[in-house]
Amino acid sequence: MNTSQPRAIYYVVALQIWEYFSFYGMRALLILYLTNQLKYDDNHAYELFSAYCSLVYVTPILGGFLADKLLGNRMAVMIGAFLMVVGHLVLGASEMAPVFLYLSLAIIVCGYGLFKSNVSCLLGELYHPEDPRRDGGFSLLYAAGNIGSIVAPIACGYVQQEYSWAMGFALAAIGMLAGLVIFLCGNRHFTHTAGVNKAALHARQFGLPNWGWLLVLLVATPLLITVLFWKEWSVYALIVATVIGLGVLAKIYTKAENSKQRKELGLIVVLTFFSMLFWAFAQQGGSSISLYIDRFVNRDIFGYEVPTAMFQSVNGFAVMLCGVVLAWLIKEGVSGNRTVRIWGKFALGLGLMSAGFCILTLSARWSAAYGHSSMPLMVLGMAVMGFAELFIDPVAMSQITRIEIPGVTGVLTGIYMLLSGAIANYLAGVIADQTSQSAFDAAGAVNYAIDAYIDVFSEITWGALACVGAVLVIWLYQALKFRARRLAAQA
Repeated sequence: MNTSQPRAIYYVVALQIWEYFSFYGMRALLILYLTNQLKYDDNHAYELFSAYCSLVYVTPILGGFLADKLLGNRMAVMIGAFLMVVGHLVLGASEMAPVFLYLSLAIIVCGYGLFKSNVSCLLGELYHPEDPRRDGGFSLLYAAGNIGSIVAPIACGYVQQEYSWAMGFALAAIGMLAGLVIFLCGNRHFTHTAGVNKAALHARQFGLPNWGWLLVLLVATPLLITVLFWKEWSVYALIVATVIGLGVLAKIYTKAENSKQRKELGLIVVLTFFSMLFWAFAQQGGSSISLYIDRFVNRDIFGYEVPTAMFQSVNGFAVMLCGVVLAWLIKEGVSGNRTVRIWGKFALGLGLMSAGFCILTLSARWSAAYGHSSMPLMVLGMAVMGFAELFIDPVAMSQITRIEIPGVTGVLTGIYMLLSGAIANYLAGVIADQTSQSAFDAAGAVNYAIDAYIDVFSEITWGALACVGAVLVIWLYQALKFRARRLAAQA
């Protein structure tokens, strides 16, 4: 039996590394760019940042549809990567006019939609359905992405501080371009994957061939999203997407054939709700926490001021390091009730999130007392928050893939990403906005209120702890029910 991975996977992995480098490098700079360079007030910056982070979880639904019907996964991924290169280059020109800022973010959102929903599907095409190498391939892809997310904030943050904002964004574009070039060099290894559906592209609909409508869509969608950013209307797009998603979920529930399937769906719905709250807290890392670090944390090491953007690497590093340790230490047993274990892991993840924000609250109180906080304390808090992620998404996604309702796994995954990604990022923006309390001194300089950060970090600490309490109640109920069933079976 051949145990080596197909050659094509290494080109997909390289593309994934550079896509993560591009996306997370730009993301680490964005909130700082809006406030420090463009001089947006915190409210406006949080609004735009959360809108951008929300819409990148909505467009993959359209991207997946286009790949399935017209483009194929390989072509969709290449077009998506190219659009992200263009978007990051346009972002570098946004200091000249706000329209370039909105347009660049819109182009990146569209590129991400075509890329993110299809790169995993492309990887899946490299294997036969029963190929035992499949799980190893997806593990490799996940690990590779984390490498990009660790390196990107360090590299882009350094280039931005030493040269310019435009150079920082250009480095993100160069990274994505490098990934695309590497991928194209391995094109001969993908000849067996599905290509462009030429018959469907040339079929006519409403007076135009589908390729014509595709071009219209590729031009109109970035322009539409630009308007959503400009007019601050992105929340309406989220509402529409959420209503449709919940409607589809209700339809799946009504078509469930038995109580076991309905119970599994109910479990997924509740897990998704707590995941949404978890990520609304966790996504403070790119917004309010980043601005807190920039304003109130002593970043000096032997005379060198560490760029704020570099702190975004802490999360990815914690996920990788703790993930390896957990994989080595924990061996999942077959005994016991799986539902009980699921709620136990969720309680641990939410508890770690609460602990991370407790450390951040301590850091903010230290800043209030002494004018600034220490960098190690900040790194510790962010690392604990990164560790918490390992007990949320992997657990929820594993449960979704286990559901015994045919043909709904992909839809449920999309709904999960919509709620725990798009809606969570919108809520994260609402939470972050509570830190935007500032005043002007007699000289006209801005004084940011450290008390606002103390209040918000403390409220998140208690909010996450309240979620832990709710999850523990569910865990205890499930444990007692399982014990009662086992005793009844023994009797």
